[in-house]
Amino acid sequence: MTNPSPKAASSKKILIGIIVLILLAAGMFFLWKSSQAAPSEGGKAITVTVIHSGGDEAEFSYQTDLTYLGELLQSEGLISGEEGPYGLFVDTVDGETVSGSDWWSLACNGEAAQTGVDSVAIEDGSTYSWTYTPG
Repeated sequence: MTNPSPKAASSKKILIGIIVLILLAAGMFFLWKSSQAAPSEGGKAITVTVIHSGGDEAEFSYQTDLTYLGELLQSEGLISGEEGPYGLFVDTVDGETVSGSDWWSLACNGEAAQTGVDSVAIEDGSTYSWTYTPG
């Protein structure tokens, strides 16, 4: 019985390493995808708070059958912006438009949104907030 050459053994280790990395990447993708909230069906009641540049707040309550927050808030005229490669870039909330490097930050149930407003699934009883954020 002959031992494999060092080159063959090295190639085999590299191949095994690549397979392990692919499996790890697939596992991480599955975990990320399964941790995202699935859109709930039917009527939902939510609250949206807007914190303007001057610190004043406005609160809005909505009842909806829609699935995604961006769709609801655009149809209600609360937000507007421009479509970009990553979805809607919100530049105006409750009539106030950002200037310069300022931006609107979105929070879902008190935590920074992990996706753009177009991908935020509306959940019954949830609270969302838009905060004018200096750049």
